Amino acid sequence: MIEQAAKVLRSENDKIFVEVNSQSSCGSCSAKAGCGKSLLDNVFKTKPLNISVDNTLGAKVNDDVIVGLNESALLQVSFYLYLLPLLSMLFASIMAVYLMPAPYSEISSIAAAVIGLFAGSRYSRGVLNKKEISQQQKFQPVLLKVMPNILST
Repeated sequence: MIEQAAKVLRSENDKIFVEVNSQSSCGSCSAKAGCGKSLLDNVFKTKPLNISVDNTLGAKVNDDVIVGLNESALLQVSFYLYLLPLLSMLFASIMAVYLMPAPYSEISSIAAAVIGLFAGSRYSRGVLNKKEISQQQKFQPVLLKVMPNILST
């Protein structure tokens, strides 16, 4: 389970809406002063992510909470979003090189790569939409722990 700290913004019925700030490991890295990722993180500030979570532990507004996401769900989504389109692009490009005659192989390889990337992305999108419907629970974050805000009372 991948865990992340969040703050409860509001509560409606049996759901809470939390704000999750994205974190990187740059703060603990010794090379952060000369790292491009750290520089880009400072230039392009990311907005916090607002998500809804089932309130199974009775969290209240302004509570700090820990939310979790299933690791296998994250790996599946990463495969379909990144690896599958890249593999289809590579496969289409290689097939174009071997199937086209020599003077046209380079341009056909480029065109096939773009088509393969697009086709792989579309296929991944369809598979993820079906998985989201059939495995709704697996892709939803869950509330793991509530840390009441003592100072607000």
